[in-house]
Amino acid sequence: MARSPETKSSEMRQTLSRLAQVHSVPDEDITIPTPSLAERDRRYRATRRAMAKQGIDVLVLPANHSRWDQMMADSRYLSAIGGYGTETLTIFPADGAVTVGIFNRCGWWQKVQNWVTDVRDCRNRWADLVVERLGEIGFPARGRIGISGMEGLVRAPDGLVPYTMIKRVKAAYPEAHIVDATGMMQDLRAVKSAEEIRLMTRSVTIIETMLAAMTAETAAGVSEKHLYATLTNTLLEAGGELPSLLIMGSGPNLNTGQFVPTMRKLKTGDVVHVEAEAHYCGYSGQIVQSVSVGKPPGAYADAHEISEACFDALLPRMKTGTPIGDLMDFYERMVQKEGKGRLAHAHPMMHARGLGDERPAQFGDVGLEQYRRIELKSGMVFVLKPRVRNLQARRTGQTGDTVAVTPKGGKRLGSRDMGLWIV
Repeated sequence: MARSPETKSSEMRQTLSRLAQVHSVPDEDITIPTPSLAERDRRYRATRRAMAKQGIDVLVLPANHSRWDQMMADSRYLSAIGGYGTETLTIFPADGAVTVGIFNRCGWWQKVQNWVTDVRDCRNRWADLVVERLGEIGFPARGRIGISGMEGLVRAPDGLVPYTMIKRVKAAYPEAHIVDATGMMQDLRAVKSAEEIRLMTRSVTIIETMLAAMTAETAAGVSEKHLYATLTNTLLEAGGELPSLLIMGSGPNLNTGQFVPTMRKLKTGDVVHVEAEAHYCGYSGQIVQSVSVGKPPGAYADAHEISEACFDALLPRMKTGTPIGDLMDFYERMVQKEGKGRLAHAHPMMHARGLGDERPAQFGDVGLEQYRRIELKSGMVFVLKPRVRNLQARRTGQTGDTVAVTPKGGKRLGSRDMGLWIV
């Protein structure tokens, strides 16, 4: 859909104004967006019920800010502390106060959030903090410690817990049982509350604002880094936080974006492909959008059109109780039918979104059959982004938006036109 730069600029200003009204604070207010105390209490109750079922006396949720802070989702889920690379380890006992360890500046974090009062500087000496806190709460010598992130994360299958931390805890409590709590925490986070979905909707609105701003700057002669800077600046101005995933690339034969923007200057006939997130309270949806500089290549436009049609057809089928395998089969059949031999599907068609590394998600053949059997639950949130490949031209078209599962079908969290944008 062709949209003039004046129209896009006006839309961007209107969206920014709307966001400013939604989240306006006094100049002296240094608080940061944080989920409500009611949401905190809901999570604490659910987590302690899960701990009781597994006989866990205390949870240790490690600090790891890799992959745009995605690997620290469990810690932030129970502390609300994080963002901008803040390393946060959370100690969550079955009963009693929650303790959070950060590198330094604990006083600032105590002032800007109201979830946890026991925030401590520990200079990333995680083992010292864990052993100290276990002693303070009277942890039994033969108690059970659940540590998340030991293995099995979608994007970190080998785990992310420091070996020396486990070694030190074992030395201090040699008779304690240390168990992997990764699955338990991911199951707790898989189904989002109404408040979590509102936070993710806000994230998607920020992303749409970012894309509108970038598109207003998109023209022949503009560099990738300028567009990336526009995305990042708008993210912050609209209330988002860093780091957030931004994958962007440009070129005449582009199929996907790259992780690193370059000084390459756009040319007429290029396509700019963006896969963007925007953290808000740590939560992020995801959008996939392409912008063509001038008339797009026919093969690319064809593949993109079928991707959009697949999205529209899959959305009402994302109902509570639907096996993911049914959606995958429908997608593959639709591409085969519409493509008449010239097009093919490409996975991942969709994967969960939220605070970070989320399940369900599937990026390869390992565990594929188990993944296909998973049934959608109300409150699960995915990025739905069907890819379509033109086999002859070797071009891939893709569009995507964040979708919440409901009993009546998928509900888009965004509102933009999902067609191929042309400038």
